[in-house]
Amino acid sequence: MKFGREILLRISGLLVLAVLWQIAGHVNHSPALPPLGRVLHTLYYFIRDGTLTPHIFASLWIISIGIGVAVFGGFVLGLLMFRYRCIKAAVLPVMEIVRGVAALTLFPLLIVLFGLGTFSRAFIIFWTAWPAVVISTLNSLNVDENVVDAARVFGAGEWRIILSIRTPMAAQGLITGIRIGVGGGWIGLIAAEMLGATRGLGYFLLWSSQSFQFERVYATIIVIATIGGIMNGILLLIQKQLAKLTGVT
Repeated sequence: MKFGREILLRISGLLVLAVLWQIAGHVNHSPALPPLGRVLHTLYYFIRDGTLTPHIFASLWIISIGIGVAVFGGFVLGLLMFRYRCIKAAVLPVMEIVRGVAALTLFPLLIVLFGLGTFSRAFIIFWTAWPAVVISTLNSLNVDENVVDAARVFGAGEWRIILSIRTPMAAQGLITGIRIGVGGGWIGLIAAEMLGATRGLGYFLLWSSQSFQFERVYATIIVIATIGGIMNGILLLIQKQLAKLTGVT
């Protein structure tokens, strides 16, 4: 009973939005705001004939590359910055400056240098995500020093403490940084695909809007939002499981 009530509360906002959307579509009579029913019919058509499938896989492939590099590179850099103060002193000011540069402002330059291929779009995701991973790594590695001191008593070196004690205890914070990076990277990817791509959800969204097929536009937006929510939900589930394993709430 409690579980069902929680589910109802979680979807209540979506239900209200759906009702308002349907009403607004019928009242407005504008092709730019079709009723939700027509949008869902178009979405069903997409699912049935696989219209969006190649675009979905294209976008997921690019974000997998960009996030993978950002997580690995950001985590390693965060470890080095935590372990060596000289690296932190040298890198942190640079990172604070460059993180204020929006990834999409670099996209025209990337197109000139590397073209419209995978690298340019993956770099947009990397650029958006890596600061969050680095910062979450730095902050999360500051764990209970009593545990660290106990490990030192038994002769553990600093790198062993970092890899065997600090990193497992910091796992939840690291996942939070990855969630932030994935969310920002997904938004950046869709925008980059709208600026320059021949395949992907952003490309299909722009093509649909330019051809005034508004049902397709809204259906694609629903797919984009759903995929973003699924990715965040998976990471949140992993985070909760880590909390149970480590006993941290």
